[in-house]
Amino acid sequence: MVLDCTPIEVIDAKTGENLTRQILLQILLEEEASGAPLFSDDMICQFIRLYGQASQSFLVPFLEQNMQVFQNWQQRMQDQAQGNMPWLNSFGLGVNPVFAEWQQQLQQQSLQFWQSMGMIHPHKKSDTL
Repeated sequence: MVLDCTPIEVIDAKTGENLTRQILLQILLEEEASGAPLFSDDMICQFIRLYGQASQSFLVPFLEQNMQVFQNWQQRMQDQAQGNMPWLNSFGLGVNPVFAEWQQQLQQQSLQFWQSMGMIHPHKKSDTL
């Protein structure tokens, strides 16, 4: 259901407690324990360090937005790949317009995030990501 993007909710039949988060975290843990983890040890440590920090509230929407942009890009690439996959050639011959658009969206969202955190000033040219 998760892979099909079907909204899910897991409710304990006896207590009525919502167990969705715990079940999803268990699935994530099992996937991470398999052969090809998504998160590096350093990345996990950085996530743990964020708990209780003021920046935690800023990071959640930032990650959600970027994951949505990535999911949209991935879906567009899958849609283009139906058939003979002509879009693969553009990686070797030039810039794929869908990939370039995705990169631009991620860069814009990252810039807006760091500006909202006060780390980058919108009109100051010396700031870089």
